[in-house]
Amino acid sequence: MKQDKIREKVVIVLGVLTTATLLAGVFCLFILKMNFIGNEYAETVDYDEGWSYSDGDECDLLNLDFNKTGVIEKDAVSGEIGGNSLCFETSNLVFDIYMDDELIYDFNPDLGGLYGKYYGEYIHTVKIPSFNGIKSLKIEYTALSTEGRWTQFRCMKAGNSWSYIKDIVETYAPRFAICFLIFMFGCVLVAFGIIFGKTSMGSIETISLGVLAMVLSVWTNSGTRIFTLITGNSAAVRAVEHFTLVLLPMPALSFTAYLTRSFKNVFIWTSAALTCINFAINVILVSSGVTDYHEILIYTHVNILIGFIIVIYLIISAVKRKVYESGGVLTMLSAFVVLMIGGLLDFINYYMSNTIDTARFTRIGLFIFVGILGFHEVRESIHVSEKSLDADEKNRLAHIDGLTGLFNRLAFSEREAEIAKKKNGMCVFIEFDVNNLKKVNDNYGHTEGDKHIIGAANAITQSFGQYGNIYRVGGDEFIGIIEGYDCEDMAKAGAEELIKYYNDYNEKNNPPVKLEIAYGIALYDYDKGDPEQAERIADDRMYECKKRLKEAAGISSSVNQTVQN
Repeated sequence: MKQDKIREKVVIVLGVLTTATLLAGVFCLFILKMNFIGNEYAETVDYDEGWSYSDGDECDLLNLDFNKTGVIEKDAVSGEIGGNSLCFETSNLVFDIYMDDELIYDFNPDLGGLYGKYYGEYIHTVKIPSFNGIKSLKIEYTALSTEGRWTQFRCMKAGNSWSYIKDIVETYAPRFAICFLIFMFGCVLVAFGIIFGKTSMGSIETISLGVLAMVLSVWTNSGTRIFTLITGNSAAVRAVEHFTLVLLPMPALSFTAYLTRSFKNVFIWTSAALTCINFAINVILVSSGVTDYHEILIYTHVNILIGFIIVIYLIISAVKRKVYESGGVLTMLSAFVVLMIGGLLDFINYYMSNTIDTARFTRIGLFIFVGILGFHEVRESIHVSEKSLDADEKNRLAHIDGLTGLFNRLAFSEREAEIAKKKNGMCVFIEFDVNNLKKVNDNYGHTEGDKHIIGAANAITQSFGQYGNIYRVGGDEFIGIIEGYDCEDMAKAGAEELIKYYNDYNEKNNPPVKLEIAYGIALYDYDKGDPEQAERIADDRMYECKKRLKEAAGISSSVNQTVQN
């Protein structure tokens, strides 16, 4: 038992180490560089500086002057950009790029419907034709929004487009990897909740945790750019992020209701109703072109804030009602509080600063949340596994005969019931009885009687055990079951070996009373009769065998007595 637990923990540790090694290897794919000579695009030139408006005023790409005409330009030098790519990110700008009045790139995506009015952040790699000397590079743009931090040209460089994308992947890979792993963790939790949830409460806990992890992992990917690189559709990515934010209160409130045992609380259902209404408003107004997600984001934030206040209220009420007695519940509660604090900090950060990454603290809180939750689940799994091992051991002991180590009458009864339900196939029942056990017990004591039983069990197991299962169903009674279409042949082979084995026992151990085992065999066809009828036939044949053995023993005794006289 103790060794089983040690082996289980060793397997868990090895599994964790293997997983960590694989993740570290994948992570290194993004951060390790291969240095070599001969890359003509090895040098990447920053291209943010030197732009000016058409009136000659200097232009800051991160802070566009929307009172100016939407044209910026710059002298392009062949040694810097000729034959390379102009790589940059934009948000909420549509534009055309000209080289000496020749159109070389245009970006005017089809928006509307559930995409909304804006496309979010998009990554561009524009191939610049080779040229000599200096040419005029001009960008004519139209701003979809005049909010500065959401309408920009960013990170503009001249160089190899693959190197630019690789730099983006290197920058955002750790953040994306964390979100992706959390998303998969959420998927696993939902699957476990659906498949293995033994109670409705247990399913609610696991599923709501999984959905919460999935929703937050998708939303916190808003600054990673990886989804945009994979899909090539930043507008769809943006729409998904907004919808996950709209739906966020649902799993959060569901999990809180589980933790606080507050499913009947009116505030829970009120907040759920508000979330549904907000979702419907977003779908209707955005798809009809009346507004955009960003323009009605305040309503989503208000709804989240209401949900946050309800969560705090329910937790405080639960503390007063002394709901929390289990250490596991307190662990989950502490993880959830850390997550809420991260979300609140991002909420404040969105309105108080100009940062584009609006999910920074939530991502940190989510990572801590999943870490604590993962630790809790692993600890609970080990605890459940230990209980399962204990239960399995108790169940095994309940089906094992303590003296011989064979299956007992309970195990036989259960197997007999299973056989009675079968419709196809056949088996043989073999009834065994140990002769003269009462004589051994009466004349030589029960210790010698136990040795006699063990010797019989070993002989039966060695002869028939290789073909089927052996059960001790009484003091000197055993039953064997051999299944399969060749069960009769196997039973005959076992019968031939049985006499050999108990004769060997008599020769090696010289017991005060010779070991003899009577047996009877009966075939049972699964679709005919019932197993008890076959057992009775086997029992009758066993008594016939027992009678023959006694008669043979009597004749042998008479012969010996005559010889002695």
